[in-house]
Amino acid sequence: MEATRETRTTLVDLLDRVLDKGAVIDADVIISVAGVPLLGLKLRAMLASIETMIEYGMWADWDRAVRAAATEDERRTVALGHALLKGETPVFQCGASYWQADGVSPAWTYGTLIITDAAIRMHRRAPLACLVVIPFEEIAGYSLEYGTVSASAEPTRYLHIIRVDGSVCSLHPKETEQVIAGIEKEMTKRKLRWAPGECHAPMPKNYERVAAKVT
Repeated sequence: MEATRETRTTLVDLLDRVLDKGAVIDADVIISVAGVPLLGLKLRAMLASIETMIEYGMWADWDRAVRAAATEDERRTVALGHALLKGETPVFQCGASYWQADGVSPAWTYGTLIITDAAIRMHRRAPLACLVVIPFEEIAGYSLEYGTVSASAEPTRYLHIIRVDGSVCSLHPKETEQVIAGIEKEMTKRKLRWAPGECHAPMPKNYERVAAKVT
């Protein structure tokens, strides 16, 4: 890069220059209070876009390191995700929220709802963790409910999975119908039966039940 001199320029021109080819700052800065110099700064820096620095080989090592780290992180996440399945084969998955009623502060936790050939699972991506596992043999029924946690939001479907022991797992999937169909298919394979029923699980204080529906 060769230095050039331009006496008349605008902020837009300067930004375009920095992003296109870069700029070198060489300055001596003295900070004074009441005429008394307190702090001196000798500054020499280069401003340029990431693309420009990589093009001229200034950040080639950084670029390789960042790409390698991202690749390794994705590989590790996928590997851990498969490890959490413990040999199970996924048949359907979608984004969903899981109501964690246990603990000091109950809250909705967003993650991935996975239907495998053995159970219903909720996994959280970051940090990666298994939130809940419900084997098909432990499912007794389900309940669909319309509700909202905001007065301005449109009511959406909440799915309550009723277990054989009477406990309830509340889910808020993005694709409720597909989730029910997927569970139904796996239950049928095992000659297991589940039935819709009434269930009003404990929900957030600001949750408003709009219209309970059972299909």
